[in-house]
Formats: sequence, C-alpha cells, structure tokens
Amino acid sequence: MLELDEIYNIIGKRIRNYRRKTGYSQEELAEKAELFPTYLGQIERGESKASLRSILKIANALEMPLEVLFENIIQNEEHIDTMSSECYELIDSLTLKEQKAMINLIKEIIEYRKFKE
Repeated sequence: MLELDEIYNIIGKRIRNYRRKTGYSQEELAEKAELFPTYLGQIERGESKASLRSILKIANALEMPLEVLFENIIQNEEHIDTMSSECYELIDSLTLKEQKAMINLIKEIIEYRKFKE
C-alpha cells in the first residue's frame, strides 16, 4: 500500500507537469490559485502536505478536473502493477503531441510483434 508521502509526491509531480503544459510559471499559477509561490513549489516537490482545499484551488487554476490529479494512484494491493503506474507517470508528463506519438509507437510495436509471430 502506498504511503501518504508517496501520494503527495505523485500529486505534486502531476501538478508540476500540468503547470508546465499550460505554460504557467510557479509564480503565475500560485497567483491564480491564491497561494504563495514557495508553498506551490513545496507542493510540487512533495515536501508539503497540501490540504484538499489547496489542491482544489490549484486544479481550478489549471482548469482541470480534480480527479485527474488522483487517477491511478491508489490500487488494490492484490492488483498493483508498478510497471503500468510507471508508464502512466512517464506518459502523463509529456505534451499531448508527444503522448499521441508514444501511443502510435506502442501500436506499431504491438503490430510488429504480431507480424513476427
């Protein structure tokens, strides 16, 4: 089972990724979310135990559904698939264009594998 610190780290990374995708600096997002920039930086690094209220302010400032920050974090212990989680985190950090390219690459690899069998 994930520790609470790990959950905060994952959420912080996702906030940073979405902030970068939208082109905001930490200062700009902090202002839009009505938070201090240093606090936002601590949240992004997983150093601060952000309240749900602060996380909601950030999600609203990024104009994203709150649930996106929590997707695929907590899984049933019997079905933990760390490889899938790692892939999700890696792909989630990419731009939309890069994500589409990765999906196409994965599809090509699967087709190639079928062809060789």
